[in-house]
Amino acid sequence: MPFGRILYGGLALGSLAMFLFVAGFFCFRLGLALLAGFFYAVAGKFLLLALVGMGLLGLAALAKALYRELRGYFRRDAAEIRCWWALRNQIRDAGLRAGSEARQMRYRIQIERGRLSAANQRKHLRQLRQAIEAELTAAREYVPAATYRSLRKSLRQHYKRADAAAMLALRKQLSCS
Repeated sequence: MPFGRILYGGLALGSLAMFLFVAGFFCFRLGLALLAGFFYAVAGKFLLLALVGMGLLGLAALAKALYRELRGYFRRDAAEIRCWWALRNQIRDAGLRAGSEARQMRYRIQIERGRLSAANQRKHLRQLRQAIEAELTAAREYVPAATYRSLRKSLRQHYKRADAAAMLALRKQLSCS
């Protein structure tokens, strides 16, 4: 049975119930209490029947829509499309993950390269300081004591600041003395 006929039947029952309520009201005003009670009782039952019918119609429409959607969801072509989209998303995610991992690896390599460069720089500065100290110790007897202390103090300061150019200038100054 089509839903339209059931809907119109429910609306007709509701209208009939309202008509019976109005008829009962007029009967009551006219003093026909027995007839008014009958109309009210019948109108209440018709209204209940109309509401139950409309509720059942709504549930039937909901069930029909749910069935149609589930049937569409589990169709073979819809399942294949969902599978295709899932594979496409997995491939995209794998590409994004690979890019992220490559960026992370480049970052780690850059950090390691900077750490090794800093260690190498410290090693070379230490070797330069030791070489200049050796030359300064060898030239100690040729240089006045105040100048010697001043040169050692300058060497320590330049080493602490990691200033290789200043240390080389100090070495040049030492060889010129």
